[in-house]
Amino acid sequence: MLIFDRPGPVNTESVVNAVRENAYLAEAIIVASITGESALKIARVVAGKRIACVSCPQGMAWEVDGMDTGIFADIPELRNIRDGWKSGGLARVPMEISPQNKALLDEAGVAVIRGTIPFFGPSFSMRVHLGHISSLDIMAKTLEFFSPGTLVGMECVLMAVDAGLIPEGTPVICCAGTERGLDTAWLVRSSASANIFHPERGFRFIRPLAKPGIAENPPVGIGYIR
Repeated sequence: MLIFDRPGPVNTESVVNAVRENAYLAEAIIVASITGESALKIARVVAGKRIACVSCPQGMAWEVDGMDTGIFADIPELRNIRDGWKSGGLARVPMEISPQNKALLDEAGVAVIRGTIPFFGPSFSMRVHLGHISSLDIMAKTLEFFSPGTLVGMECVLMAVDAGLIPEGTPVICCAGTERGLDTAWLVRSSASANIFHPERGFRFIRPLAKPGIAENPPVGIGYIR
């Protein structure tokens, strides 16, 4: 297991290598990749496995004016991305895969999944627009104690099963990061979102492959995403 000194995209290549070295344990690899870039990196080094790129649902975007504090200010690579957006006069950046990356993913045989994020759909709107904290929020923030990528990786596996890409009960590797790139990877047992807590078919974390030693988490309101 890899333990990183800090979170962020700086760890991407190490996670890619960890996934490559442990791919034999899994029947599929699920990559949280907003822009498709991290999924392409995995696809270039792993052969013979089903690979899925899970991106954001339609309508999500980074709000650049909300990035003056928090992880986009604290993590150097994210700060550089933010500063580049600011210098380019961008106020709102869509969280989506470019046509160029979509074509490369198609060419590599990587499936792209976009849909409602299990812990970030209606509960996010309730939290931000109604000021109501739900049990899903508490579960999500608890998973973030390990790392944001632990939460997101689990969500992506649930989405891949719900979309019919992989069956339940399958050993898969999921990898994700802190906003951009990769800093977390787990071997897990897949389940549908409706069966997370099922006593026999439920989702299970099997083995950690990589994570930041101490995670840096976004605030509950996440003011830079809408």
